[in-house]
Parts: sequence; structure tokens; C-alpha cells
Amino acid sequence: MHLRALLSLLLLPAWLGSALVAAAATPEQAARKLVSFLDGIPALGPGYAVVVVDRDRQLLGYARGTRNVASGAPLTMHTPMYIASQTKSYMGLLAQRLDQRGVLRLDSTLAEHWPQLQLPDGVDQAAGTLADLLNHRVPLSADAITTLEAYIGSPEPALYPSLLSTLSSKRAEGFDYDNLGYNIYAAILYQHTGKRWQDWLQEELFTPLRLRETGARTRAFDATQLAFNHQWLGQEQGWRVVVPKPDAIMHSAGGMMTSPRDMGRWLRLQLGGAVPAGDYADALAAAHRMGAQVDTNARNAYELPCRGYAFGWNVCDFEGRTLYIHGGSYTGARSMMAFSPDLGVGIGVFSNSDNATGWLTSRTVVQFFQYLVDHPDATSWANTRQQVYPQRVADQLAGMRARQATEHADPRWQGWQWQPTVMDRAAYSGRFQGERLPVEAVVREDSTGMQLQIGALARTLQPAVVDLFGAQDGPLDAVEPLQFLRDAQGQLMGFEFDGERYRRCDGQDCQRKN
Repeated sequence: MHLRALLSLLLLPAWLGSALVAAAATPEQAARKLVSFLDGIPALGPGYAVVVVDRDRQLLGYARGTRNVASGAPLTMHTPMYIASQTKSYMGLLAQRLDQRGVLRLDSTLAEHWPQLQLPDGVDQAAGTLADLLNHRVPLSADAITTLEAYIGSPEPALYPSLLSTLSSKRAEGFDYDNLGYNIYAAILYQHTGKRWQDWLQEELFTPLRLRETGARTRAFDATQLAFNHQWLGQEQGWRVVVPKPDAIMHSAGGMMTSPRDMGRWLRLQLGGAVPAGDYADALAAAHRMGAQVDTNARNAYELPCRGYAFGWNVCDFEGRTLYIHGGSYTGARSMMAFSPDLGVGIGVFSNSDNATGWLTSRTVVQFFQYLVDHPDATSWANTRQQVYPQRVADQLAGMRARQATEHADPRWQGWQWQPTVMDRAAYSGRFQGERLPVEAVVREDSTGMQLQIGALARTLQPAVVDLFGAQDGPLDAVEPLQFLRDAQGQLMGFEFDGERYRRCDGQDCQRKN
């Protein structure tokens, strides 16, 4: 079969056309088959790791490649790797423990914690509970806040009521996956207890569970031991190395690093395995209860029918068995973890690249469970996935280049013909204050050209038209417009970028709001 035909075939959910199985493989047998499957993908890199466990032990520890192509250091089962949104499951269990101990009640409401909060019309702050926040049920949207947390820098928790009053809008009722609820919960947790979410995780989960290669602050690790993220730029340029996230943007909805070994311990806990200290059974049972129903026909990254969400876990179905699953993605990294209480096993998958690995991490999880239940099509699916992965990588790169070329040719850039002088460029440099966001921006020129810095966010600026620059991160990333603004006298007064305005504030009046 031609590779492109195979790619079309793979768009179908893996569970379609399945048949009842007469017997199941042992977890050890399924793990051995999974190793053969992964070894049959030679182009997989820079690093890839898989851990498989039952409630009592680790059944597979698979690690290949490097954690950083610049150093050539190997990726191992002990390498801390960024897991992005999988942070939510740890926060969900923490929230249940704090609720059961009476530290912070999950049935308390936004109005109880922030009586001064003003939300958009139609959103009742007395109705939404903290449990609803963690199950994505509070009908609020605030993209500016989630962008701030994930890319610029987490605001002080005390600012959240005013930020929500200014930046949030009402969305449709019901479940809608977002980072906002977890970020609000973390702000309330700090206000209520005086202790940050990172410290609560360390004290309640990481230390007692002996997760020694797990943390919610990047600075807690030796940088030489960390997995760096990577983006594939093609054969001529190779890998672009993306440094680990700084602490400022390690937030409660996506701000953890853990090793494959430690994720194995985490999955054993979900399965009811013994823990070294403390009783987690009641909190786990509560964290595994669905807090929101979802449309089972909705498309998702797992290509499985999922019926609900439970405090950081998607609750899905695999061949009639319940599967708890959650993924994580960020620039240059993809990961996924899942466990089935019915089958008694869990699996964690890590990649330190985004080189079509969002698809591959989910397919690795599904492939393992297909082996485990002796799915009649497991072998054919494995062969197909091995064959199509290189083509998916090539198609992804080609697609990114095509999108970038289309964006670069947009008429608004007017052919990128403007070539400002040194004096012209100097006029744009300076410090700027966000009008709505509590952040300061800096525009400056260095040896590589014009640069924009807003907290942890950095962009290179390319001149296009007078007062208009294209802002870009990596060489394959989209070009975003940065438009400078002038007053009635023609003086530069600020700029607009990513939907936010920043006013010039050189001198004593440039004060950070946070």
C-alpha cells in the first residue's frame, strides 16, 4: 500500500472494526512487542522513552537517543522531561487531598474566595466551584491570561480578580478544555494558604511518593541532566535546540518535569500500588470520579471515544475497558500517559521533540493496549504506523514551510521592502508597559537585529513597512505582526502585539503592575 494511502487510513480511530478477543497477552508479552514496534522506527529522535507498569512493579523501561543534541548526552529513565498539561493530573490529586483534609474545599465558590470579583454578564461566580474549575466547567474564557501564564510570566495571585474582571469573557456552558481553571485554582490556593502550588505539590506528593526526579521548578534540577526540547528543521539544518522553560512560565496547568522512572511510580499509584508514606486511596478515588461529561463523538488527540473528564484525566474507552489518559505538548516536546484500572497496567511515553510525535506518542499508547488485549489488527497496525511515521515527519515539515511561505507573502507586509536606517530603528527601541497586562516589554537592537522581550517571551523583529514589523520565534514559526502606534503629533506612543497594547514608558513612569 502506498504511504499516503496508509496515512489516510490512520486518520480512522484505532478502535474501529475491532472484534471481541478470546484471550489477552500478559503485560510482559505486550511490553516486549512494544519494544519491537519502537525499534522498527529508526528515524525516531532525538530521544524517546516509554515506561510500562502494573500496580506492583515496572514492566518496561525503554529509553533511546539523546536528551540534548548539542551535548550528545544520553536520554535515560532518570532524565527529567517537561510534561506540560499532564501537570493537571497531579494538581487534581493534590486538590482532592487538600479538600479531604479541610485545607481548601472543592465545593467552595469563586464568590466565597473573591467577593469583589466582577465577571462578565451571565457568569455566576456564586455557582462555579473549585471542582468545576478543575473539570473545565466554569464558563469563562481568558486567552490573554493563559498566554501570560504559559509564555510571558505568571502574574501574582493577588492580581487574578482584577485580571479576570478585565480580560475574561463568557463562553458556552459545559465542558471546554482550557488552562484557565487550574491557574485560577492555584491563585486561590495561594491566597487561602500563603503557600504556592509548587510547594504544596512537593510536600503532598513529590516527597512522600519519593518522586525524586520530579519537580515544578526548572531551577530545582541540574540543567545538564535535563532533557532539552527540539524542533526538526530538515536535513540541512538538523535539530533546533529549545532550552527548558524558565520558572516564570512553569504554571499550574502545565509546569512540571518528571523522569520516565518517576512517571512509572505515579502510574503505579493510580493503579492502587503501595506507596511509601500516607494514605492516598480516598483522594485517588475522588480524583478518578468524572466531574464533567463530554461528547463521545468529539474528535480528540487519542482517537478514542472519551466520555468524561476527571481532575486531570480524560476518561475514555478502549475495547470496552476504561482508560484514563492525558497528553502534554509544548514547543519541541510531546508526552502522554494512560492507565486502565480494568487491565491493571499503565504506560507513559515521552518525546523531546515535536517532530510528528504528538501523533506517535498517542499511537504508542494505543499500540501497547492493542498488544495487551490481543487485538486482531495489532500487528498490521504496528507495521502501518512504522511505515508512515517518516512520511508524517516529512509532511509536517513541508506543511510548516508552506504555511510560513503563505504568511510571508501576505499583502500586509508589502513585500518586506522597507529597509530602516540605524537612526530609524533606534526610534523604536525602548521600554513599554502593557495597558491591560501587568508586564513590561523591551524593544532593543543587538548584533542579530531588532528584538522584542516580554517577560520570558522573546521574538526577533523583521522590518516590513514603516511602523510594522514581523515578530518570529523559531525559523519555522509563524510571523506575527507587531504594529507601532503614533499619536496625533506623529510621535511613537507604543505598539500592538498579539491583541494587546503596550505604551511607551521610558523614564520614571515605567512601573510594573505586578
